[in-house]
Amino acid sequence: MANSPWARTERLELRRWAPEHLEGLRALAALPEVVRYVGDGTPWDDATVAAKHEAALEHWRRSGFGWLAVLDAPGASVGLVSVNERSVGESGIGVPAVEIGYWVAPAAWGRGYGTEAAGAVVDALFARGLADRLVARHDRANTASGRLLGKLGFVPHHAVGALVYSVLERPGG
Repeated sequence: MANSPWARTERLELRRWAPEHLEGLRALAALPEVVRYVGDGTPWDDATVAAKHEAALEHWRRSGFGWLAVLDAPGASVGLVSVNERSVGESGIGVPAVEIGYWVAPAAWGRGYGTEAAGAVVDALFARGLADRLVARHDRANTASGRLLGKLGFVPHHAVGALVYSVLERPGG
């Protein structure tokens, strides 16, 4: 159900990506400071936003998990965690993996929401048996993202140009 939290933390609810999250995605994707390390670093146009949104909805239909909207205690959107299955050829690490990514709204920066939300997703993916291996990519210049991944236990795997691939294996897996 779209309104039921998929995961919770002390301060946040993570909800299944749903049609009502399109406008939040559009707002985040329009901010240069949010997308500066994504793709070519330019804000997304409406066609890109719509395509990413539809792909996130389709991933849920196909896989039973996927992108999550991140809400704070008053219920305001503070970001998202992207979750996507990746094949051997797509993962960038030579084996299948589940890729995670995250965006936090600039107004919520500096509060630890990215670490809290991504950490809850990592824990839930492993606890529910939805992934044995996670991969995340970040631009080398995005040191905050690199620190966040390190806090969660991700280990750098390799780099392609400025893009660093990091991996986290399921504990005991």
